[in-house]
Amino acid sequence: MPLFTVDVGQRPVLVFSEANREAAEELVASLISGDLREFESGGVPLWDGQSELTVRDADAGEAERWQQGLSDARDQGAAGDDPDDFAVFLVELDEDEEDEEE
Repeated sequence: MPLFTVDVGQRPVLVFSEANREAAEELVASLISGDLREFESGGVPLWDGQSELTVRDADAGEAERWQQGLSDARDQGAAGDDPDDFAVFLVELDEDEEDEEE
């Protein structure tokens, strides 16, 4: 399955797989955009709800990071059976307070 990158205002933030670009754009519009408002990097939401969100083909480096992330998640037992349900952030995310307490 092809890999796609979500850019927030020209900043690549997420790589995921989807059947085609139309399906990828639909997924971003319906699900991923809301998630991008909840995740933070450097204390700032990945998406402010206004900046342009674009979907494009992942470049070779982004595809390699996705493959490595999937491999690492599988090694840790954290990936499901379907790689199509897997995504990799290209930015460092802030840890949740709950995660920090554990």
